[in-house]
Amino acid sequence: MVVIDQKGYAMYCEVSPEVLPHMKQYLEEGKVLYIWKACVERAKPGYRVVDAPYMLKLIMRTEIFEGNSNDTSFPKYVFSLTPIEILPQYARRTDRFLDVIGKITAISNAAVARNTSGDLMMRRLITLQDHKGNTIDLSLSGQRALEFDAEAVFDIGQNHHVIAIFVGTLMKIYREDYKFLSGTSACRWYINENDIPAMRTFQRGLPYQVTPIQKLQLQSEDYMEQGVEEKTLFDLKHIDPLTDKVKTQLLMLYGNKNCLSLYTSAITHYIFVC
Repeated sequence: MVVIDQKGYAMYCEVSPEVLPHMKQYLEEGKVLYIWKACVERAKPGYRVVDAPYMLKLIMRTEIFEGNSNDTSFPKYVFSLTPIEILPQYARRTDRFLDVIGKITAISNAAVARNTSGDLMMRRLITLQDHKGNTIDLSLSGQRALEFDAEAVFDIGQNHHVIAIFVGTLMKIYREDYKFLSGTSACRWYINENDIPAMRTFQRGLPYQVTPIQKLQLQSEDYMEQGVEEKTLFDLKHIDPLTDKVKTQLLMLYGNKNCLSLYTSAITHYIFVC
């Protein structure tokens, strides 16, 4: 998580797994907390949420007390915007996450596609544009692709500019020539938030005339479009996970919990026997 003080200084913060159950009740976005006996450590070398040299760590001796969560003297947002035109130079870099602001010009449906690692997952594409006309595609993956309210944004974007800030993204390359932003579990967004000065400034630089947001169509993987073959629990026991890779992927995407549990047991048993 990220914590911020009244002066706007932010730090990345971690809670160890053994401590989390005791502190989970306090760890909620928007709460004002007094934190005692926490450790300050050097920030991790990669995937920094906040570009700072140090991080905060909550340990067993850490004490937390709740303050007045209605205190408006605390900033609500933490980000460090990177201009769209220089984003490509961060391709394949993982030292820190990137935050970007832009006008949404196009949105796709959510579809099953392969990521840069070759794994199948849900994906949604969003195109952002700056004042100079520079554009960048943002790929929301997994749960983030489903959480993005595309229909609501699309409807608003037919008559109004839609300005968005996406935080916690990484710049990636696909097949050596297509550079795009990737938004996974660390990514979140703020859309048309009038209390963010950066958004108000961006809005003033846009033309009065609105160009409606376009709809993009993403195609699912070919074999996914052919439909999913139905299997009984008995059938699943006879699927070889090392040779029936396509069936394995389909089951992992569409199988119910009971099927997945049984299938996982079958895989474990198979490996153990070998």
